[in-house]
Amino acid sequence: MRRRLLRLALAVSVLGSLCIWAVVLGMASRVRARSASDHLVDRAQELGAAGDRTASRKLVEQALSVDHSNPRARRELAMHLIAEGRARLALHELRAVALARPTDAGAAREFGLLLYATRDTKGAVSWLREAVRREPHNALAYSELAHCLLDTGDIAAGLRVAEQAVALSPRLQPGQLALARARWESGDRAGARAAVEQALRLRPNDVTALLAAAAIFSGIGLRNSAVGCARRAVAADPQNAQAWLVLGQALAAAGQDAEAEKALSRARSLGSGERLPGASSGLGIE
Repeated sequence: MRRRLLRLALAVSVLGSLCIWAVVLGMASRVRARSASDHLVDRAQELGAAGDRTASRKLVEQALSVDHSNPRARRELAMHLIAEGRARLALHELRAVALARPTDAGAAREFGLLLYATRDTKGAVSWLREAVRREPHNALAYSELAHCLLDTGDIAAGLRVAEQAVALSPRLQPGQLALARARWESGDRAGARAAVEQALRLRPNDVTALLAAAAIFSGIGLRNSAVGCARRAVAADPQNAQAWLVLGQALAAAGQDAEAEKALSRARSLGSGERLPGASSGLGIE
């Protein structure tokens, strides 16, 4: 009986050792695959930065064939899909990355921004909230969240979040622009003007700030100042349809109808640009 028990114990020990080695070998294989996949992603990023997007795309596909679950490779694929105009497929990839990396604020933020760009504002709010939860001191993420909240009509929350962004980083211009918009939509026109003027002091030739300033100045009756800001925006980015639209509206509000029609015609010919949080003032010319 003792011998049989001893043989059984030895057999169990051997089987246990074999199981452990199988696990170790499996883990080692996965580590090697992830390392090889990461190396391909590094090369793909280098080629993409050099402008060879075709070769970069092929390397990303190779990286995924080596390790399909590699979040870095899936993120790179998403960036290519976005560039190709395939936003829905890109959403699938970025969602997988954000879920696979539960402490990565950047992954949550990227997914939230793409949701916003595809008009899923409520989804964007959820994931940008997750981004600031993962990284509570990221003022830029707070700024983007504020714009999303304002788009859903939650002005009080948008104002609170914009104030948090500015409190975290007073010299971050997107935070000042989010605060300007939030104050404007809450009815605080003097506060909105102060915030947008601070944004212009931080970056005097920034098109987004100039357009927000044009809207606010027009809304409080400073029509010449509004036209001036809109003209500066057009000079800074002549191919920006939104800048021409704001200029046309500002000119019309100032009674310069002939010039206004030319600016609006130019805006129509250029069409509209991409929609991203903070990319437009979120304010209308009155």
